[in-house]
Amino acid sequence: MPRKKKKSNAYYTRIQDVAICAYNKSDSAAQREKIYRRFIYPPFMKLTENLINKVKPTYVLQKCSFQDLQTDIVTYLTARLEKFKPESGKSYSYYTRTTFNYLIAENQKAYVKVKQNREPIDLDEQRNIPTEMHNDDMTTVLKYFMDEYIEYCYDNLNSIFTNPTDIHVADSILHLFEERVNIENYNKKALYIYIRERTGLQTNNITKVIKVLKNLYETKFKQYADTEFIKLPF
Repeated sequence: MPRKKKKSNAYYTRIQDVAICAYNKSDSAAQREKIYRRFIYPPFMKLTENLINKVKPTYVLQKCSFQDLQTDIVTYLTARLEKFKPESGKSYSYYTRTTFNYLIAENQKAYVKVKQNREPIDLDEQRNIPTEMHNDDMTTVLKYFMDEYIEYCYDNLNSIFTNPTDIHVADSILHLFEERVNIENYNKKALYIYIRERTGLQTNNITKVIKVLKNLYETKFKQYADTEFIKLPF
């Protein structure tokens, strides 16, 4: 089975890292503006567009347009250009996470306002709004992490596994992970049957690969949690 084609972030490359460093070091307002307009602003616009579509901040978009939200985020990122430290990693990861945190925080604020407006008197004392917001936040964090984890595994499939059979099984499992939103039945037995039918292999082959992927997931997620979900470990 052919390996999944790697997703491309061609709009945001190492050039942006160099450009941001040059922008921060320059004392010339004209030069900074030229660097920003040519190398920073366009990828910031694309990055924010992609993340708004990915996170889907429903409550924020009830009070402003997509374009206004995008402009607000780009302005927010621009104000934090000097915070980028190349020794700490790539600017793409830093500004992706910054944008993600911004969207989550703004959506939570909008969520509270919506609830206050809709329920000014009849408050349900049994509900725990902060917990609900935390759960919504974690659901988004987990989805974001899982998507990146799947891409990481695809990109490193031939180093995580060396046996062609294991690679074939892992590819099928990762495909299942990708389609998780479309799976109605999460019964373990049913999922094993699906993978067996897809690979033509026995359960013991599948279990071995699942264990490796599970251990990798747990290790990477712990590294992610240790940074308070700020820096992806990929």
